[in-house]
Amino acid sequence: MYVEFQQLPAHARVWVYQANRAFNEQELAFIQSYLKQAVQDWNAHGAPLASSFQIRYNQIIVIAVDEHQHAASGCSIDASTGWFKDLAFQMGIDFFDRSVALVQEDSLILFPLLGIKQVVAEGKITPESYMAIPQVKDLEDYNTNWPAKAKDSWLKKYFVTASV
Repeated sequence: MYVEFQQLPAHARVWVYQANRAFNEQELAFIQSYLKQAVQDWNAHGAPLASSFQIRYNQIIVIAVDEHQHAASGCSIDASTGWFKDLAFQMGIDFFDRSVALVQEDSLILFPLLGIKQVVAEGKITPESYMAIPQVKDLEDYNTNWPAKAKDSWLKKYFVTASV
């Protein structure tokens, strides 16, 4: 059951899917239509899930569900993952890319995960850089701490300076 994203409670469960590139206007319209229908029909063992989605930076899709009404089951979570596999197939976009996303104004700059230590060493990501982190606790965490400063994310380990 689709609800407006802003109508979901702070405790709503959240999933963040990052695409390997930004969507153009036509793709954005297609994704919005696709996901609105998918979320409208989303259920767990026949019980409708009060859920919604939001697209950020034309490249990140956030799915949220109010689990106090009905909890998302393993099968329903698998179904939502299937949406992104289907969109990937139809559009040639990878929603399971493991790149690290630096927020630059209204867009993202992606860096390969395996080279992130070097990117930090080169100063391309600083402790104050905003990062589109893929893990958030709930909608309240998403609304208050996302995107996160690199120093407040899992990247903080790369900013530790040795003292003598």
